Parts: sequence; C-alpha cells; structure tokens
Amino acid sequence: MRKKWSPYVWNLLWVVGLIALLLISNELGLKIRYHVATTFHMLPITWYYAFAAFVIGVYISLLFINVRAVKWNWPLIICVTVPCFIIAFYYPVTYTIVQTTASDPGNFSVPIPIWLMNINFVGILGIPSLVAGLTLMVGMFEHYGNQK
Repeated sequence: MRKKWSPYVWNLLWVVGLIALLLISNELGLKIRYHVATTFHMLPITWYYAFAAFVIGVYISLLFINVRAVKWNWPLIICVTVPCFIIAFYYPVTYTIVQTTASDPGNFSVPIPIWLMNINFVGILGIPSLVAGLTLMVGMFEHYGNQK
C-alpha cells in the first residue's frame, strides 16, 4: 500500500517546493527591483534574472532525472547546455566587466546585441537560463535517455 502512494506524495512535495521556490524568488525579485529603483544600479537585476531562471530550470529537472549516479550525457551538455549558458550569462558578465573596468561608470558602452537582451529578459524569466539549468541536470544524471 505504501509503494502505491509514494509517487503521488513525492510529486505533491515537488509542487509544494515549487510554490515555495517561486514565492522566495518573487520576494527576492521585489527586493532587488526596489534596490535598483532607489540606487539606479542595474547590475543586481541582470544577475537576478539569469540566476533565478537557472535555479528554476534545475528544480524543474528534478521531475525528469533519477538521482542515483552521475552519468554524463556529453552531447546534450556540449550542444545545448553550454550555448544556452553562454547566451544567458553573456549580458550579466559583460555588463559587470565593463562597469567595473570603465573609467567613467556613468558613460560606457556595452557590446550587447538587442536580440540577446530580448531573449534573455522576456517576461520574468529568461528561456536560455531555464533551458541551461534543466539540460545541465538532465545531462548529468541521464546518459542517452534510459539506455544502459
């Protein structure tokens, strides 16, 4: 009897965890947006958008992986995770480097294409960060699907 209900309990616990993660993420986002609105320092919001989506992607992947042993799926990691990670974190890293190395922090030009900003900050979460987090975990714990 206990084994019949076990998958339902784990899935319900996952949903409770998702709700908690979203509430924490929302609260942190509100605090960061307030900080940005008062200080006009945009760097924290760029890092927040990248990391929040990445963490949510990692959490979503917990539905699809079997965490028993690490089995690397290198084609998935190299062809999907790495490019999505580069696209997702290019803007925050470039912005950080330019802002910290510029002689006049108020007057600098960051080489960021507008399409890159649009795909990273659509809505509240960036799709490339979400995909990078999800495929990183799936690529770490499942090797070529369910093959042995």
